[in-house]
Amino acid sequence: MSTTSDNTQQPPALAESPPLAPAGRWRPVLALLLLSPAIGELLSGSSPPLQFFNPVFLLLLVGLYGCGALLVRETVARRHLASAGLLLLGAAYGIIEEGLTCKSFFNPNWTDTGFLSVYGRAWGVNWVWAFGLTVYHATVSITAPIFLTEALFPRHAQAPWLRRRGCIIAAASLALVVILGFLGFDNRQFHLTEVKAPLALARRLDAPTDPLARFMAAQLTSKSRALVHTAATKQSASVELRHALQDELNRLLPRSDLYSSNRFASIPLPEQLRQQAARPLHGDKLVALNRTLLEHAFPVTLATRPVYPFRPSWWLTAGCALVVLGLILLALRQTRTPALARVARKPWLKGVGFTVTFALVGFVLPSLVEHGLRFPAALDCGLWCIVAAALAHLLNKIDAAPDRLWRRGLWALGVITPWVLFATLLGVFVRMIGAKSFSGMPIVALAFALAILTLGLKWNRRLERSERAASWTTAPNGAGKSARESSSTVDR
Repeated sequence: MSTTSDNTQQPPALAESPPLAPAGRWRPVLALLLLSPAIGELLSGSSPPLQFFNPVFLLLLVGLYGCGALLVRETVARRHLASAGLLLLGAAYGIIEEGLTCKSFFNPNWTDTGFLSVYGRAWGVNWVWAFGLTVYHATVSITAPIFLTEALFPRHAQAPWLRRRGCIIAAASLALVVILGFLGFDNRQFHLTEVKAPLALARRLDAPTDPLARFMAAQLTSKSRALVHTAATKQSASVELRHALQDELNRLLPRSDLYSSNRFASIPLPEQLRQQAARPLHGDKLVALNRTLLEHAFPVTLATRPVYPFRPSWWLTAGCALVVLGLILLALRQTRTPALARVARKPWLKGVGFTVTFALVGFVLPSLVEHGLRFPAALDCGLWCIVAAALAHLLNKIDAAPDRLWRRGLWALGVITPWVLFATLLGVFVRMIGAKSFSGMPIVALAFALAILTLGLKWNRRLERSERAASWTTAPNGAGKSARESSSTVDR
């Protein structure tokens, strides 16, 4: 039911059991199960195509992202929550994923955090990273896919999609992935801070005197080779050098040709490690072996990780769970009410504006701080709170429109549009980042771009028809009734 200023349209009582959507509701369920991980992981580059479409990995992502988004959407539909409630539930999901499953909120060596495991880290928490990722998942991984799916299937947009058994299966799938992640998930890649002495490593690679250093120097990209030579010549290490060395080390981890008996002949290795290296290994075992070999080869310049997999302390885990519970309870109070706010215009542009703001606060500002800008981490966290509050205010304004279905869809298309451009650049200009291959990313970006163009034109036409119908509400001779009926028909 649309939320308008018409007092005759009130949301059903919370105690009322809402009817299920019409037949064929499996289609929006399947769409949301795939769309949430596709936007949250694939389009953002967190999981390259070759990794994302691995059947086992995709199943885990569907159990995490897809089931999480589905449970959030079912809660919103059954409790008639406003978009503010949806965002709060999305934030709770973000904490479950990053705080309990990946544990990146607490892990000081989580590779993706980079400088953010130093900037804003206190009491065992990566605070700036935690605030940013919570806003990201609440918006990009949960809210945008839900809005897109409901706009794709307007006949099913208002009613629940799952029966009780479906909700239990989705909750059990999410819980299983969270438990598996908490107990065993971590990454072996080198973190930025684990390159302890970048200048010493650069000098060794610039003028290699041993077989291993010569092999590693031969694998350097032209950009990294220039940074290494400049650092060795000027005897000074830059921020870019540390990043380049981290990337080069991580590119070596999945290589099966890193170890040879001649290359490591002069490096003291435990006999058990030499026997392990002589056997053919693949996947995570190969990455773990190569990391250990590099740690033994460069004991002064590279840090040895003390424990694997990382697990946060019990009080951090308990605090994480309490915050999730608090967000859920707060979200359940955000029921829809007739709104008097002015309806938000140009939703696609506002969606683009959100992602641009996210990039500025989440990427540009920390990069400037890393290069010397003085900006307290507490203020950065405060900026994330302002972004979240402004987003909730915007979506509540969209909720005020009788044609909010199309406005939400256009806003969600705007949110993912910059990510499509990012994915295109990633696929064209980046061959390898760490141990991840981005081949196939241009095809993914092209598919998303065509979908955005097609759906954007379609939903914009529907929005224009709805706005023309709504304009009749101001016409004389009782035209308001027919206008409301027309608007309601378009919404359905």
